[in-house]
Amino acid sequence: MNYQRKIIIALVMLAGLLVTGTIGYLMLESGWDPLDAVYMTVITLTTAGHDDLEMSDRGRIFTILLLLGGIGVFTYSVTVATTVLIEGQLQNFFRQQRMTRTVDKLSNHYIICGLGDTGVHVLDEMLKAEVDFVGIESEEERLIHLTDTRNFPYLHGDATDDELLVRAGIANASGLVTCLSRDQDNLFVVISARKLNPHLRIASKAVEDNSPGKLITAGADEVVLPDHIGGLRLASGILQPQLVGFLENITQNRDGAQFTESVIQKDSPLDGISLKAASIREQTGLVVIAIRDNDRTFLYNPPGDKKMVAGEALLVIANQKQLQILHKLTGDLS
Repeated sequence: MNYQRKIIIALVMLAGLLVTGTIGYLMLESGWDPLDAVYMTVITLTTAGHDDLEMSDRGRIFTILLLLGGIGVFTYSVTVATTVLIEGQLQNFFRQQRMTRTVDKLSNHYIICGLGDTGVHVLDEMLKAEVDFVGIESEEERLIHLTDTRNFPYLHGDATDDELLVRAGIANASGLVTCLSRDQDNLFVVISARKLNPHLRIASKAVEDNSPGKLITAGADEVVLPDHIGGLRLASGILQPQLVGFLENITQNRDGAQFTESVIQKDSPLDGISLKAASIREQTGLVVIAIRDNDRTFLYNPPGDKKMVAGEALLVIANQKQLQILHKLTGDLS
């Protein structure tokens, strides 16, 4: 029997005693009005002590029975309340311990700070990509709602707390996304995260137009203005609907080809050689659409004599098998 049903039963029993007592006194005691009957029933059930209002012997016997029933219902209600409180706390404690053990085992994972209107979409993308991650959310009700429909590791608390970031395994994490509702909170998380893990890749949400520069200066690698991106998407949907459809299909397709990247690592086979000499198409069947250099600028349709260096990212449209081969060439094993 669940807690909700037990609580309902206790309330129904209490209401039943109140109705039974009121009707009983009206039937047994002549001259009593409904208020007298309700008053006598309430003070009897609450064991408050009372004047018997010139009660008959039949009324006194009924009062004894009503009092015994009230004690029984009260005892049951206290038992239910205690059980709900203690078992609820124990379940919450064991759930938190289980989550902590799960998070402690993570490595090269991602951390999502804030699971609100923006963060929930990041959460869903992480689940689709089947990567290791942990979510951090301060609102317990939102966590309960999300965990009812999704299975993922999480920590309940304030993401701006350095101790919570440490508990989330930031020292061993590959990346962090902060989607808090206030730019100052995102800024605080970025500063703390960069301090705790200098090699971490950090992406941040921004609300105000003047915030991206501050977040980049604080250590964010990527800053996104959701409202700005949404406006561009709406305009593109009208002006270039076929292109938008193509890009959505590429980015959301999990079974076939994906628009993705592979970062050239130091001392990898591609470090220091030209695109033509690398023979990427011959080995993988892929065409390099663009190269993002270390200054975060893009070279589209790169020529064959383009010399590649560590830190640059090759942008391609690839299926999983092709991407694995490309990762071996670039040394990108993240």
